[in-house]
Amino acid sequence: MQEMRNTAVVVGACPWDRNRLKEILEKTNLKILGETSNVKQTLKFVDRFSDIGFVLSELELKSGDGLVLASALINRYEMNVAITSRLLRHSSDVLHKELAAMGVRLVSPMPVTRREIETFVQAVKNVSYTNTSTRIILPKTSHLKIERLGREIDGEVFVVGGSTGALKALCQLLRTIEITDERVLVVCLHTIKSRNTVKKIEAIVKRNVIEVSDAEEFELGNVYVLRSGRNYKLVVKEGKLFLKGFRERLGLGYRPSINLVMENFSAVFGERCTGMVLSGYGNDGVLGSKLIVMRGGKIIVQDPETAEISLMPRLVKEIIDSLGRECEIIKI
Repeated sequence: MQEMRNTAVVVGACPWDRNRLKEILEKTNLKILGETSNVKQTLKFVDRFSDIGFVLSELELKSGDGLVLASALINRYEMNVAITSRLLRHSSDVLHKELAAMGVRLVSPMPVTRREIETFVQAVKNVSYTNTSTRIILPKTSHLKIERLGREIDGEVFVVGGSTGALKALCQLLRTIEITDERVLVVCLHTIKSRNTVKKIEAIVKRNVIEVSDAEEFELGNVYVLRSGRNYKLVVKEGKLFLKGFRERLGLGYRPSINLVMENFSAVFGERCTGMVLSGYGNDGVLGSKLIVMRGGKIIVQDPETAEISLMPRLVKEIIDSLGRECEIIKI
């Protein structure tokens, strides 16, 4: 029987979470060889050492490529890989199943309470190459359970994400999208802070525009605007679907997290979910776009050449291209 080697490397984009993981891992008797921040750096690091027994990674790295990294480490190096992320506190069962199918040994939200830390430490100690299944630590906070809805929602959803420079592009985009009784538009920009933005959207779409704060029932035919300063997720209550806002940061960076919103809606709508990424800095929306494509949906990005800030749409296009899938480009 091959035992797990007692060395590890911690991978992630958030220094706070990396430091916390390192502190927690001291309780598992694993020796931390180092820490990395992206896929390329991690693979180079792994090539330098032959005795790495465990790799712990946040779901989203700087390149938005956490799933690709996990797959490479499992298939190429036959390593034990754990995904530990605050995103998993509010993700769906579908994502857990995808990680299990990939062969990730441990899936856990970032441990916070003493009991969560104890459970996580014990799980790490019990992981070995002989495991035949993924160990999933379910979060105590409520997360989306699709099967509880008990029905399929007809229609399609468009999730629009963006940051700096996206608001101007959004107003142009709205003039090209027809919102029907069978469609929903979810606007998730980092920069929406005033009621004036909602009024501008209302004037263009001629539809019911709902500014989400606490919880709003999700219905087809509407436009939902997510204001900055909060995160948002889908929840099920009494057989109905609600879009709920909450203030916890989850280590996701910007609020609202485009990744989290895309992950939730792609889990429910599958191939009927379209992600649209506009101008902006950062990589928020990269992982979410990837999940949409993996679940059969499609991605549309603003042409990086015409976007005020090209980084966000360019990163999304690159990740979709790396999957061998087509990414529609629109000039606005």
